[in-house]
Amino acid sequence: MKKTISVGTNSAPGLLYSKLNNKMQYMQEEGFIWDIDVGKIGEFTFLECCPQKYSRFKREEAVKAIRYYIASSLAEIVVDEWEIRLIKKIVKEQFFYYNERDKRAILERAKTILNPSNGNSHLKWQRKEKVKKKVLEYLDSHHEIVLEGFVNFRLKDYMAELEDVVNIAVDEHILEKEYLEFIRLLKYFVDIQEPRVDMIKIIFTKPGKFFLLDEDNQPFKHECMEGLVADYLEDDINYDDLLISALITLAPKKIELHLEKDVEVKETIRTIQNVFGRRVYICEGCDKCR
Repeated sequence: MKKTISVGTNSAPGLLYSKLNNKMQYMQEEGFIWDIDVGKIGEFTFLECCPQKYSRFKREEAVKAIRYYIASSLAEIVVDEWEIRLIKKIVKEQFFYYNERDKRAILERAKTILNPSNGNSHLKWQRKEKVKKKVLEYLDSHHEIVLEGFVNFRLKDYMAELEDVVNIAVDEHILEKEYLEFIRLLKYFVDIQEPRVDMIKIIFTKPGKFFLLDEDNQPFKHECMEGLVADYLEDDINYDDLLISALITLAPKKIELHLEKDVEVKETIRTIQNVFGRRVYICEGCDKCR
């Protein structure tokens, strides 16, 4: 009696058949042939996979290979094709109180976390391996698997991982909205006051450290700075906050930014640019940036 493995789906029969058929062609090159018989039970399409010719392989080895390629195919469908759909479902069901614009923003953040722009494909590979392992474990004791049911009831760890990603995306979205509101208020304060100086030059020497120059490249001095620094000295000084407060108070017409070599102050520069817009100029290299 031929040992078959049956794979069922009600939403992706064509995709499943294509995946399995591609794997079957590869297995033929390896020395054995297996058939895919297609049947219907209600709304579900079942693909029965059975070894026919296995050349130098034993039947057990052929069945093991079929299991592996079925697991690989299902993992590819879940992670490559369904993952975004699953995230959308999580957002819709667990964060239904957000408006559609926020939901779209959360979804985009979640997609970026799962598939970073730096092209780190290892993360996706890890998720596929986890899904594949679960399918293989299931097929060790079952000869029939329904894709949708397996995702809903057997991939709880994978679904929990996606939920964690969505929660991180929601937290980041909330922080970003708070940041944008903070920037809006700072821009308002800058716009309603007259500039107290024409230019200020900021030289970042290392994260959290900087010094200020005037337009004549002399150490910057202004009466309002003394009170500002005195206020910060009462508590632990956060130099980034001190800098932003000083710029808001001075509202300069032009801000020139200089970064010494290997200095990383992206968030501080981002805030300055967002608040002061076209007033900001970033030097691309001069004697102050060395």
